[in-house]
Amino acid sequence: MEDDLNVIYITLEGHVDVLKYGYFYFVFMLIIFILIICCNSFVVYIICIHRSLHEPMYILIAALLMNSVFISITIYPKLLIDFLSVKQVISYPFCVFQAFIHYSFGGSEFLLLTAMSFDRYVSICKPLRYPTIMKIRNVRIVLVSSWLLPACELAGSVLLHRNKGIMYRMDEDSKDR
Repeated sequence: MEDDLNVIYITLEGHVDVLKYGYFYFVFMLIIFILIICCNSFVVYIICIHRSLHEPMYILIAALLMNSVFISITIYPKLLIDFLSVKQVISYPFCVFQAFIHYSFGGSEFLLLTAMSFDRYVSICKPLRYPTIMKIRNVRIVLVSSWLLPACELAGSVLLHRNKGIMYRMDEDSKDR
């Protein structure tokens, strides 16, 4: 019962006076957030509608843009809330969760860029074998693995870090006695 009430918070303090320019930062970042969501979603929508754009390169571009939207959705809402709040505070579990999402999507961005470069390599160096190498099945495997591999890789370290944080708190409690 007592453990449910103990929550660790992280206070974020910067070098800029957020209270003085908070509304300006909020409006500026909100405009950027809306532009990111709208522009990326529009391009993905165009790629989905036109059948002529259902090629591996355009599918990978759409995946990269969706990845950018997912990263923005995980970062900007908390950032916007912090600009309007008096004290910028985040709970430790939410901080770990946000770091996990940020790093897993960042890793998937690198894998998607690697897949795009492989697609260009195959189209330039092996143009006759391109249709057999870059089948839609292979593109799907690359997409799924580019999103799952970083998440699975980071899941173990997040769980270990989470347990380490709990053990650290238990050691602190035993020292107090």
